Amino acid sequence: MSHLDANRRQHPASWRPAAPVQPWQADQLPGRRADHQCVANGRIVSRPPGKLSAPPSNGQVCTLFAADIAGFTAPERDDDIRLYLHEELYKLLERAFDGAGIPWNCCFHEDRGDGVLTVIPPGTACKKIIDPLPERLRGLIRRHNHVFRDAAAIQLRIAAHIGPVDHDGHGFIGSDINLLFRMLNARPLKRALISSRAELALIISDYLYHSIVCRYPSLISPDSFQQVRFQDQYISTQAWTYLPASEPQWAKPHATPTASSPDP
Repeated sequence: MSHLDANRRQHPASWRPAAPVQPWQADQLPGRRADHQCVANGRIVSRPPGKLSAPPSNGQVCTLFAADIAGFTAPERDDDIRLYLHEELYKLLERAFDGAGIPWNCCFHEDRGDGVLTVIPPGTACKKIIDPLPERLRGLIRRHNHVFRDAAAIQLRIAAHIGPVDHDGHGFIGSDINLLFRMLNARPLKRALISSRAELALIISDYLYHSIVCRYPSLISPDSFQQVRFQDQYISTQAWTYLPASEPQWAKPHATPTASSPDP
């Protein structure tokens, strides 16, 4: 007698074979950690919890955001520090996005080693990527740098743009994604961050500058942005950089005693 027949005879009225667990029920299984990531052909793409949302594709216009930790591979940083910084980056971004009114778990993310690509779905107000997101992110980095030693201090380059995207099951692709990362790696942005020693430096596309910053000057004054032009092996690009005028906590100068200062 088979196991199924035994169950039928023992519970003839109520017995029925267990229904297979559906994909959208998997997060609700007892003892199973909620997994808010979907795997597409080996590439992990975060998704909103409890849903199997498809990544934006087919030319949907989205707000695009990328972040990169400056000096991530610097020799004074070992792998323990890099692992910590990688984890901390996601925590900082999640808190900054949520605090800026852009729900982090409604965005799609792709890890880039020392940084992350974030695609904000259509329908989310793109103005928030200009204000208050950068200031909230800068404040979180400032507090982090106040607590941790120099090797674990964070300087962040961030880039923002708006454009259509596609997704092929492996990841996001498109000319506007390429532009986003050309801006993120632009030499003028890197030089500005190093020379200013600010917590973060923002670069935005010419389109985003004229469409959002200039139309809504109460967010951040358009005069606070610096026009830059950079050349890579394929194309010359114009963009706009913004560096909050802030001295990082980990580089505070020692106070100089004055005549009126009390003796130690």
